[in-house]
Amino acid sequence: RRSVELAMLVFAVIIALAAIVAFVLLASSTGAVDLNRRAFPIMFELVGELAIYVPVAAFMLIFLPLLAKRSLAELGLRPPGLIEIAIAILGAFAMLIAVDGAGAIVTAITHRHDTEAAIALLKNLKTTPEKFLFLSIAVLFAPMLEELGFRVFLFNAFARYTPVWLAALASGLIFGAVHSTSPSQLLTVSVPLACGGVVLAGVYAASRNYWSSVITHALFNAVPLTLIFVFHVKA
Repeated sequence: RRSVELAMLVFAVIIALAAIVAFVLLASSTGAVDLNRRAFPIMFELVGELAIYVPVAAFMLIFLPLLAKRSLAELGLRPPGLIEIAIAILGAFAMLIAVDGAGAIVTAITHRHDTEAAIALLKNLKTTPEKFLFLSIAVLFAPMLEELGFRVFLFNAFARYTPVWLAALASGLIFGAVHSTSPSQLLTVSVPLACGGVVLAGVYAASRNYWSSVITHALFNAVPLTLIFVFHVKA
């Protein structure tokens, strides 16, 4: 019992510290937070973000089975089959529709179009290594870590005590909230991404496979990056 409580406490502390560091690194480059000094070098921000992902992911992989009292395979960390991949691809389409649709509605109501911190950071990329590292984080490392945290951990935790739809909504709202860097973005950025988080929870619940939601998340992130880097659409 004490080991579980200790693991949960350490997990909460790591997540809180990681969130604070990531917020400062990203927000400082977009002007959302005034640090009274020049913004961090882009490469430093990207490497710093990646350095956060690795220990957090390692901790979750070690302690999630202990907290959930289920193996990693039972939590969905197993190779996806054709059905799980199909669910993931359909989920990516659903996520694009949900996020873009909700974003259009919020923009129509608020007459605001705030840029997510990651997109604002994207505009400042200059060198090939910066672009490569950004793409690696966006379509690989971020989906892998976030699906561990928000679906495998949070969604399952909520689903133990609430109906699945409520667990999907709760984990989706938190997913959207952590992507905002200012109070105004809690509406303009967080609400659309919360809808996307609900879709990701639905993919995970339908497939019971971690990699399905990772694929959905990765494809969703890859679409705007493809438009920007391949077709030169302005962010």
